[in-house]
Amino acid sequence: MAAIVITTEIALPPTLLIPQTMPYAAVAGITMHAAFTCLKPRQLITFSGLTLGTYIAFAI
Repeated sequence: MAAIVITTEIALPPTLLIPQTMPYAAVAGITMHAAFTCLKPRQLITFSGLTLGTYIAFAI
């Protein structure tokens, strides 16, 4: 499971730069970081909030 998450984290930034894949990458990133927040809310609320804001900034 950790290998999948690490691979996804590595793959997301380049896919955010490609206009055709950007919407899918943004949804995948938002979903993944929302799940992280649900798993460890106290430790990750600030990090995940900032990351979600970054995904939204890419979408605009």
